[in-house]
Amino acid sequence: MSIFYRAAKIAEQAHASQHDKTGGPYIDHCRRVVDAVETIDQKVVAYLHDVLEKSEGWSRAKLEEAGFGPTIAAAVDAMTRREGEDYFAFVRRAASNPLALPVKRADLADNIWQSKQIGASTAKYEEALRILDDEFTK
Repeated sequence: MSIFYRAAKIAEQAHASQHDKTGGPYIDHCRRVVDAVETIDQKVVAYLHDVLEKSEGWSRAKLEEAGFGPTIAAAVDAMTRREGEDYFAFVRRAASNPLALPVKRADLADNIWQSKQIGASTAKYEEALRILDDEFTK
């Protein structure tokens, strides 16, 4: 089984009962992020990007044990907001991981899209994208 397929299955199971901001299945958010990035490793991280934060039983170590390796596990970990962590500090930490950076950009773009769909503020996500553009674009 490929790591891409394995990541998709883990994400589907981890987010099975969850919904995104629009009320749709949470896995649809993951799929949109996957579609917005380019490489297989980025797509694997995109599928897994919320597994540690939004589901039970997963950890960076468990991802490595599942065969994803330290590079992918570190990127997923970078995409995981810590309890009590300032949102913009989290965005900067995620963006500092080269594999996580394009996934975070795609995640923010999808969060903006979702927020617009429901008439919610996009300001937080737009500021986060500005941070990525200003501080992490070479």
